[in-house]
Amino acid sequence: MLSVEAARQCILEGLHPKGTEVLPFEEVLGRVLAQDIIAENAVPPFAQSAMDGFALRAADTTLASPLHPVSLTILGTLGAGRLGAWTLGAGTAVRIMTGAPLPDGADAVVKREDTSFTAEAVSLVQPVRPYDHVIPAGRDIPAGTLVVAAGEVVTPAVIGLLASVGMPQVRVYERPKVGVLALGDELIPPQAPLGPGQIRVSNLYAVAASVTKYGGVVRNLGTARDQLDDMRRALAQADDVDLLITLGGSQRGDFDFVEALLSGARGRMIFRDIAANYVRSMLFGYYGKIPLCGLPGSPIAAYVTFEAIVRAAIWKLAGRRILAPPRLEAILTQPLPATRDRAHFQPVWVEVRREHMAAIPLSVAKVANLPPLTLANGMIYRGA
Repeated sequence: MLSVEAARQCILEGLHPKGTEVLPFEEVLGRVLAQDIIAENAVPPFAQSAMDGFALRAADTTLASPLHPVSLTILGTLGAGRLGAWTLGAGTAVRIMTGAPLPDGADAVVKREDTSFTAEAVSLVQPVRPYDHVIPAGRDIPAGTLVVAAGEVVTPAVIGLLASVGMPQVRVYERPKVGVLALGDELIPPQAPLGPGQIRVSNLYAVAASVTKYGGVVRNLGTARDQLDDMRRALAQADDVDLLITLGGSQRGDFDFVEALLSGARGRMIFRDIAANYVRSMLFGYYGKIPLCGLPGSPIAAYVTFEAIVRAAIWKLAGRRILAPPRLEAILTQPLPATRDRAHFQPVWVEVRREHMAAIPLSVAKVANLPPLTLANGMIYRGA
């Protein structure tokens, strides 16, 4: 049996990102950048006021005190989006609004509430230091800075940054197409009435939603009966996808045919069986030229296998630079059993408590006040 890490690496080695496309920056939320984003210009592009107040020369205020106020002549008013028509000389100031460019000759801003003023003059009773309340050019992003690297996912913050650096078009990776097929004679659609021995297919929709969540385009192939010909007919609908996922049929029972599919004329088996709970019966191979991940049929086993192994495959096809899932520290609410001779996955419910994050192990039997196992929002992995 392969370790979880070896199985994951075996799959990833044969996968490569798809092609790229150039799209308007407003349309790339959730996509993966195929280019470095470098700021050609500084942000902000000029020194600007951080406050409503008065732009002045700090040197003119050195001797200001309550007993000896300093009075400066107001040359005019400057709002955001306008350039000053003045160059400040000794004893002068400009009334300025937040975000407005600092006028020539000024090197500081005093807050309006720290002054007394009339239409003609402003009076100060304490010195102002150079660069007080001034946002220097390039404070947020200096010109030439690498602000987002290729392989990163576009978030709302990245959308705003693209606007800031003036990139109306951006190159991103194409989203991988993923075919998902559930196998089993007992499976029926969610809207169908239950007959004897039947269950409504759920893992098909859960895994399809996970594909979308992690950046793929789903080809929902529906369900196929436990017959090779039926499986082949279903997979024929997906000869243009980048990855195939089957759910069920991955074990060695009389009605489990994924291994036979990958051992046939169009198939090529790469591995089967992984040394860990939940993911043990996973298979991987190629159906034609398309990589195929055969997941267990149990909803919780399919969830764990997808999160532990298949998610990284979709991320690599999507062009992501970092393939490891996010991690956090939490305090277990109860001890876990020993792992013995194989790795172990434990689905958990993670919640915020007053002073820490708590990880509550979930089990097959529904516990009062806890969600069912299939709604786990985290997972603990312990190596062998």
